[in-house]
Amino acid sequence: MKKIFGKIESVKYIENDLRSSNKSEDLEVHCNKIINEVKKNKDQALSLFNQEFDNSQREFELTNDEIEEAFSEVSSSFLESVKKSISRSEDFHLNSKPRSWMNDSGSLGETIIPFDRVLCYVPGGTAPLVSTAIMTVVPAKIAGVKEICVTTPTPNNEVSSELIVAAKLAGANRIFCLGGVHALTAFSVGTDKIPKVDFICGPGNKYVTQAKKILYGSVGIDGLYGPTETLIIADSKSDPNLVASDLIAQAEHDVEATPILITDKEIFADQVEDQIKKQSKILERSNIINESFSRKGVVFIIEDVDETLQVCNLISAEHVSVISREIKSRYSEIKNAGGLFLGDESAEVFGDYIAGPSHVMPTGGSARFSSALNVRQFLKYQPLINLSTDEVINLVDDVVELAQIERLQGHAESAKNRRKKAIGE
Repeated sequence: MKKIFGKIESVKYIENDLRSSNKSEDLEVHCNKIINEVKKNKDQALSLFNQEFDNSQREFELTNDEIEEAFSEVSSSFLESVKKSISRSEDFHLNSKPRSWMNDSGSLGETIIPFDRVLCYVPGGTAPLVSTAIMTVVPAKIAGVKEICVTTPTPNNEVSSELIVAAKLAGANRIFCLGGVHALTAFSVGTDKIPKVDFICGPGNKYVTQAKKILYGSVGIDGLYGPTETLIIADSKSDPNLVASDLIAQAEHDVEATPILITDKEIFADQVEDQIKKQSKILERSNIINESFSRKGVVFIIEDVDETLQVCNLISAEHVSVISREIKSRYSEIKNAGGLFLGDESAEVFGDYIAGPSHVMPTGGSARFSSALNVRQFLKYQPLINLSTDEVINLVDDVVELAQIERLQGHAESAKNRRKKAIGE
């Protein structure tokens, strides 16, 4: 892990190196080519891209029989764990669900309306991302979305029974076997076999992220997600074994994952590094872990608590784990974090699977202005205005004053006409 000492050097490193921009025009051109082809040739293009990218000739949508068969292929222990994860997620999102309201006079209010149809995108990879199905579908279901679609790549025609079961139990109405740019395009425009959705959520690789960026406007999106990242704040009184294991858990996602540590003493950082080397040797994904630390791993050595908090907020990491007791007592000063995990017990891995909130969180510093996927993102907020005659009479002069400043005479006359009607002129 690269070592950075002090706040000033930390700030320089964050601004110049931690998230250096690697915008690729080739990436945008590649995605646009696929998007335009799907828009033009619809299902025919989908079949060709499914074959090209995933060697898949499956039907696009799973049948009810295929879904039922998947339930017969999973273990009882898996079902128990999935149901517990879903239950905790439901409880969290139920508690955060907003409600429609109306003021006492009935003149002003807000109607909260769920989307009609959404897509929950579950990326492919070396293992089925069961947790992502749960973490995207459950908030959509709690929001009251009428139809929830899940799609995932099916390389070599294979689809995980565990993923199917998790998606169905979480509340998915339909499950599709498509991934990548062509999948997102199909759901954003609709084809004979693929329904058009209002909103797309879920993480993905750089191609998926670029496609979401291009397609936004024709469809809503939850955010643009880059490589996953965890920032751990620990001090010399913390357990280096636990800190190392949490950083390893982040690094094993992929070689682009970003494991970050802020601590007060270099000797503690060295202890953590020793533990990382020791623990990672016996792990299946040790090559990925080592490359992740080599490419993106960084430790900031900062002794001052105030400066630690400032650097933490500047980084605005996806996950912030606070193990240092002194920092934990000031957690409310951490304003920029996708998710905040407090204390030794609250390891980020619990957030990945079962704590309750969605693990789809803002990355790349976007925690400064965006939030973890939540029930509110599946809802529309429609203001309701139902003015009484008395309110109209009381407000007309103010409307006219403001309209005249903006030189919008028609606006002013519209307001005046309401008063004329109200007083019988």
